Amino acid sequence: FMTTRRNFIQKSGLIAATATLGSLPASPPMTFIHHVLFWAKNPGNDAEKNQLFKALKALGTLPMIQSAHVGKAIVTDFDKPVTEASYTFSVVLVFENAEKEKEYLYHPLHKKFIDDNKHLWGKVQVFDSEMI
Repeated sequence: FMTTRRNFIQKSGLIAATATLGSLPASPPMTFIHHVLFWAKNPGNDAEKNQLFKALKALGTLPMIQSAHVGKAIVTDFDKPVTEASYTFSVVLVFENAEKEKEYLYHPLHKKFIDDNKHLWGKVQVFDSEMI
């Protein structure tokens, strides 16, 4: 029985991939996404936008949050009519489950964030989803 070079490479790759997958750490469960869009009340005011950005970044440090992303809208040079780009900031927070998100919503620092910064936005829209 003669093994061709191609068969050898395929089998070697499969063995290496199997060995690697077996040694990877398990990913933490990430099942609940809290996505919030903020429209600045005064989009031309850089000081206000900077304050809101810093406050949003600070929220991502709360312990019940698995990961956090704060971004801004991207306007491209090609036409994508289905892309929403009128917002100022987008925040994506990942939680283990809906209970962790509820814990976040009632956390004193989240409530303080709202009280301290609500004057900076004109509109907020929330999209919650659970991974299936």
